[in-house]
This record gives sequence, C-alpha cells and structure tokens, in this order.
Amino acid sequence: MNAEGSSVRDGDGNGEAAAPELSRWQKVRLVVKVVELRLRFVAIMAATGLTFAYWDTLRSYYEKHTRPPVEVADASAGHEFFCPMHPAVVQAEPGNCPICGMPLSKRKKGEKAALPEGVVSRVQLAPFRVIQAGIRTVEPEAVPLSESLTTVGTVSFDERRLARISSKLKGMSRVESLAVNFTGVSVKAGDVLAEVYSPELYQTVRELLLARERARELSSLGGGTGSTARALLGGGEDLARLAEEKLSLWGITKVQVDEILREGKASPRMRIVAPTGGVVVRKNVVEGQYVAEGDPLFEIADLSHVWILAQVFEGQVGLVRVGQPVEATVEAYPGEVFKGHVAFRDPALNPATRTMAVRYDLENADGRLQPGMFATVTLKTPAAESPAFRSRMAKAAARPSPGAAGHGDSAAELTVEQQEKCPVTRAKLGSMGDPIPVQLASRKVWVCCNSCTTKLKDHPDRFLARLESRPAGEVLSIPESAVIDTGDRKVVYVESEPGVFEGRPVVLGARNGDRYPVLEGLSVGDRVAAAGAFLIDAESRLTQGSSQAAAPAPDAAAAAQHAH
Repeated sequence: MNAEGSSVRDGDGNGEAAAPELSRWQKVRLVVKVVELRLRFVAIMAATGLTFAYWDTLRSYYEKHTRPPVEVADASAGHEFFCPMHPAVVQAEPGNCPICGMPLSKRKKGEKAALPEGVVSRVQLAPFRVIQAGIRTVEPEAVPLSESLTTVGTVSFDERRLARISSKLKGMSRVESLAVNFTGVSVKAGDVLAEVYSPELYQTVRELLLARERARELSSLGGGTGSTARALLGGGEDLARLAEEKLSLWGITKVQVDEILREGKASPRMRIVAPTGGVVVRKNVVEGQYVAEGDPLFEIADLSHVWILAQVFEGQVGLVRVGQPVEATVEAYPGEVFKGHVAFRDPALNPATRTMAVRYDLENADGRLQPGMFATVTLKTPAAESPAFRSRMAKAAARPSPGAAGHGDSAAELTVEQQEKCPVTRAKLGSMGDPIPVQLASRKVWVCCNSCTTKLKDHPDRFLARLESRPAGEVLSIPESAVIDTGDRKVVYVESEPGVFEGRPVVLGARNGDRYPVLEGLSVGDRVAAAGAFLIDAESRLTQGSSQAAAPAPDAAAAAQHAH
C-alpha cells in the first residue's frame, strides 16, 4: 500500500485518517488573510479616531456644501445698511435700527464703519460676557486733588538775620585781643568780640572828655555868666555832642560812651561788641593783625530762623506759587516733617542748572536744622490750580457765561450757544440737525435728536449732572485702572449703552495716588470701565471694524455727524 492510501492504526487497532498537508501556496494565502484581517481592524480604528479629531472640520465642509443659496437684496449695488451706534446691526435693506431706532446708514460692503468724532473704537459685549470678564463701570468723580512736586533743597541762613561787623575806625587799627577766637561760638547782643588799638580813637575820646569838662565849668559859673564868658570858655555841650556823634559813626555804642564819661579816662583801645545774638560763622582776623577802615572782622548769623531753598526745574515752575503749602524732610531726623508755605520764588532761572530757587521760612529755636543740610522738599499744588487746568479755565471764561442768558435761573435759561453739547450724547448741538428743547420740571435742556429725549426723561439726574458746574478746587478724576496707555495717547472705555463700550482718547493730568485728573474727554455722568478695561481693549482689537477709526468716506461722513 502506498503512503497516500495507507492509514495509521493506534495501539487498540482503531484507525484515524491523517490531516491533509497544506501546500506552500495555501500557507501564503493563509498568512495574507490573517494580515488583512488585522489591517482592517487597524484601519477601522484609525478612521474612527480621525473622524473624532476632525469632526468640526468635516461638519463645516458638510454644511458648506449642503447650505441652500441665500439671495441678497441689492447685490448688484454692493451696498449694505448699518447702525453707527450698534455695528452688529447690518441689513440689506434701509430702515431703522431695532435697538436705538436711528436711521441706518449706507456703506459699501466690506467698508469699515466710520466712528463718531472723539471715539477711536467700539465693541459690544453680551451680558454674560460682561459678567465673565468681571467688567465694572464707575462714574468720574469730582474730588479735590493736588499735584505733588518733590525736589532737592538745602537749609540756608536767613539772610535778613546775618550781621557783618566791620572796622569803622579811620585809618589803620590793630587787633589787640580777641574774645572770640574761633568760629561757631554763640554770642549775645552786646558781648565783646575783640579789642582794637587806634590813635585816632584816643584823640577823639580826649576831645569828648575835654568838652565835658568845659561844659561842667560853664555850668558851675551859674546863670549870671555873660555871653563874653561863654565865648571865652567855648560851647562845651556842642563840642561834646560832636565828639559823641563822631564816636557813634565809628561804631562806639551809647553804653560805651557813657562808660568813658563815667571813668573820665581816655584809652586808645576800643571794644568791638556784637550788635545781635547768634553764632559766629566767620572770623577774618587774628590777634596783632592790622585792619583798615571797612575791613570785615566777624560775621554773625541768627539760627533761630532759617531758610530752606529748593531747586525747581524749568518745566515745573508753573506748579509753584507764593503761599502754597510746602514740606521738607532731612536725613538727620527721619520721619519728621517740617511744614511751611512758599515765601519767595526767584524771578530768574539759574542758566547753568536751568532751575528756579524757591524759598520758605522755618522757625529753628532749638537749632536742630543746620545750614548746609540737604532736604527733600515736596510742594503740593491743587490740581485745579495747575497750569493745564488754569489754561482751560481761561478758555472757558472766554465763552459766553450762563449768567448772560438773562433773568431768572441761569441753569434753566441756557441757550444753545451756552450749552454747546448734548448732555446725552455729548455731541455738539446742531451736528444732527436742529437742537430739540426738552422741558424738565422748571428747567429747559437742549438735546441733539429725538432719541435723546426719551433717555433724558428716563434718567434726568444722570444726564443733567453733566451740565452742573463743579465746586471750586474740585476736578473730575477717574481710577488708574480705567486708563489704557497706548504710548502716544491715553484711552478709556465708556459704556454708552448697556454692553456697548466706546474707546475715547482723554487728556489727563499727573497721577495722584490711584487716580488721574481729567482735563478733556469725559464729563460728569459718563460710566467708564474701571475693571476689565484691558479685556475690552483686547476684544476691540480682535473684533473686525472696531479698531482705530479710519478717515470717513463721503457716505460715512454723514453717518458720523448723527452717530451717538
């Protein structure tokens, strides 16, 4: 029997047919099928993963190809109609804005919307986005602010309390002795400073004594003495008076003259006494030195009253005025403030340093402040009195005064020229057509358009506050967090409508603490974004058409005139 027809028997004698052996080709096909099955599984898994990963893209392509065509009216003209107040409102047909009721403006498709004058950007946020961004608005407040100027200063002598003792004796005199032989000694008025020797002094004292002696002899003769006897004895009183005047011109005090007459002896030495109390800050002589008439001997300064001289740069001289508060600190007494008021400002600048000297006086009875000390001087100027505010107040004073309206309450009788701007939109009256008068109780107010009438009547207190004058010394101010500094200008975002924020450039004064005084760009009643201003600014830059306004086109110029 051959191998193919043979059967295999086991030990029990039961036979079982053997499995047919696979050929080489069958083995290859089997391997390919196994690999194919595994590849199909991998492909299905990969396709499923890609579908999940690119689901949004696939859905967008699907909607793009399955979306029905939209018929756009007036497509041939290529124009659309929009609301300047609410840029999100765009229609293919003319009409009124469904939000504010303003007539829609016409523009070419794709053209940027022209923003109103004074507005550089606009963005509209949904209420939930305002809450998510943490945006908080506040009204500008009229508060008394002051600008601080800090500069360097020095403690100096009070020039009005400096005394210079010079030699008044005729000719050359010799310093015999010095009672004050070094600087820094404290002296009182009348204390002896030095003794000088002078032959001229000796001769004059002798003349004084002789004149007094003659006057006594003449008085001892009694009243019966005739004119002949008086002529022979000479006028003793007149000679004595002349001698006393001569000594007084030489610096001899009345006390010293009385002492000479009491002693009755002439001496070639004269004592130099201090005319005032203070500290000897300069000594120009030594014992044995000869001095001529007019040579300075000593210099005495009264330090119970000193000056503090501050140096103010040229660009800050407008912040300094006589009488304004000023304070200084010195390193020797940390934490202690020496307050005063500006007493003098130099009329000329130092050409070398381009600074102006500002002085204020301080009592220094305890002598703690010593001339030469450096001081940090701070001058505070009310913001309402700064040069920037004063110039704007001068311009405002040149306009017609509300009191010129006539009789009665000036606030209730404002004319269009006196009111100038609409209290609701802050647009110039007449820019949107004829101004419309609105009667509120006993007061008449002008607005720019019909839509402002309803807003004014709904919120009269908010909008009428913009027409009220601020108390003297108070300026409008906003928080520092509300200001976006772009480098070349400062912008704040004003909520003109609920959820609508307009970027307005403003002119601000110097920062005072955490607030900025407002010179131009805002008024009472505006609501500025004090928190979340940076988020609004970022949104306005990302939103198309809400970046910096371009120059309005001819068609858009009309829209800018009546835009809120």
